[in-house]
Amino acid sequence: MTVAALIAAAALLALLLGIVVARLRVRRIEREHPPRATFADVGGHRLHYRRTGDPARPAVLVLHGATSNLEEPHMALAETFADEHVIWLDRPGLGWSERPDGAWSPQREAALIADFLDTLDIPAAIVIGHSWGAAIAMRLAIDHPSRVDGLVLLAPALSAWIGRAAWFNTASFWPLVGPLISHLAVPLAGPAQAEAGAGTAFSPEAVPQDYLARSALPLLLRPAVWKANAADMAMVNMHLEQQETRYERLDHPAIVLAGKGDTVVWSKRHGGQVAERMPRGEMRWIPGAGHNLHHHHPHAVLEAVRDVREQLRETAKSAGGAA
Repeated sequence: MTVAALIAAAALLALLLGIVVARLRVRRIEREHPPRATFADVGGHRLHYRRTGDPARPAVLVLHGATSNLEEPHMALAETFADEHVIWLDRPGLGWSERPDGAWSPQREAALIADFLDTLDIPAAIVIGHSWGAAIAMRLAIDHPSRVDGLVLLAPALSAWIGRAAWFNTASFWPLVGPLISHLAVPLAGPAQAEAGAGTAFSPEAVPQDYLARSALPLLLRPAVWKANAADMAMVNMHLEQQETRYERLDHPAIVLAGKGDTVVWSKRHGGQVAERMPRGEMRWIPGAGHNLHHHHPHAVLEAVRDVREQLRETAKSAGGAA
């Protein structure tokens, strides 16, 4: 056997070994972070969600951001929102929720979430959206306005040209290279990258103890979940360009919470300028907060929800008086 053949054989063996190790790591992630809530069948697709608090109260729907799942905001807000009626949803394709086949978009996601609310017999809800989840919340309000009572947007990503998508998001769909990224590189290198990403998301504030384990963030490293998130992020600028000109038409009460220390999105553009364009928008700055502000400032989130609810009551009173 020639030297070249030996090198090729060794490389192939290393590749096969890496794939085996990556599959074992994915299986371990699934064992450590199994579905811990309930599944709803929505149009033949299973959506994973948790329902907490007093079901007699008006509903609050929580939409997590990119790379994440319902455990992330639940970890941050569940205790503070214990008396509220909250629906925590794994957005389609992430966590343990399924995503329908075909090209995906915020429009399709909003439509599926509206059907999900029908399944739970929830006519409308105040929607909390974090980061990319805030863009989905806005799309839900645009396309299905009667399903949204009001909006609380946390460190939102709302304006086009948020920045060029990371190369690996697009590369995850290239022939040959894509499977190597999603099935090999991500499961093997992902844990270390997740640690670094958490630091960036919380900066300048501290990352909570055992954050990755408690938030079930490693679920992102499963190939199908990775590809669903990569598909969203690869097209993020196009998606936002298609919807951002419609924000000023929304008549929902909306409160934006953001920190000027956020290094993930430019809060003034994605939060402050958008709030100014919305007829009933309000911008609230949280000093010293980073992108994952809901962990260190849960009471500010609850206060925003209750203030939106108070605006709804005042609007209803005014309408009743006019009638």
